Amino acid sequence: MRVTYGAGLEADLASAWTHDFPTGRVHHTWIATEIERVWVGRGDVDEVLEPGGVAILAGCAPIWVGTRSARNPPPRVDDPLFPAVGVHHGEVAFGPLMPEVLCLPELLTTMQPQDNGWDTGSDVVLTLRHLGSLVGQRWPGPPQDALAEMVVTTALSTWRPPVLRDNSLTRCINAIADPGPPPTVPELAALANTSERTLRRRFRTETGLGPDEFSRWFRTLPVRRDLLAGADPTEVAAGSGFPSVRAMRRTLDRVESSLPRLRGTETRFRILD
Repeated sequence: MRVTYGAGLEADLASAWTHDFPTGRVHHTWIATEIERVWVGRGDVDEVLEPGGVAILAGCAPIWVGTRSARNPPPRVDDPLFPAVGVHHGEVAFGPLMPEVLCLPELLTTMQPQDNGWDTGSDVVLTLRHLGSLVGQRWPGPPQDALAEMVVTTALSTWRPPVLRDNSLTRCINAIADPGPPPTVPELAALANTSERTLRRRFRTETGLGPDEFSRWFRTLPVRRDLLAGADPTEVAAGSGFPSVRAMRRTLDRVESSLPRLRGTETRFRILD
């Protein structure tokens, strides 16, 4: 994921405005508001953002932000003393496996209540305030991008991909994600305090895959990422613990054959041909 800071919008206070982003954007757009309520939209869908709210919107569609859900003129500044409205925006470039791993909606906001009680709005407001303080400073780009990444990461932390929504599987998935040899199905069943049969049923219901298939999919994500980035298959195989490229290819074939059943999967492509 690569996050870049775009700009802070400027408009007269208490004015009504709508800012349209350039059409044809391929990457996602992020928008966050520090001071006032705004509306964000993608295509025919719009949602409200309260102060401290963040939205991440998929590209390839008209994207806008404004003070009302109805259309208004572009923002203008007649009073140069107080031009900033506390609305910041930028771009997010995700990797090719993002639709498969995160399954983000086309318009994601942080306005949904969090089951962990985390007040993300306060963190976002502080980060945006810091972003605003960098305006006019020399070479602000790198710190602005770093702060923008904090805003986007905060927004993503409020989203639970479909395969992670069953809390009863949390300990199992944590064990699968831990380094070292992959846990066996009996070990996962013991962690979940259930039978192997029930564990397999839960995994298939919540993820679309059995425990072994899910573990194989999860643990080969770095392999597939590196291959999609153009890394040499021989080096990837050796660095990932495969005895040969052929063995890696067999494993990836099994992973890719299971992707149509992975819950929420939207991508279909082959890594090695």
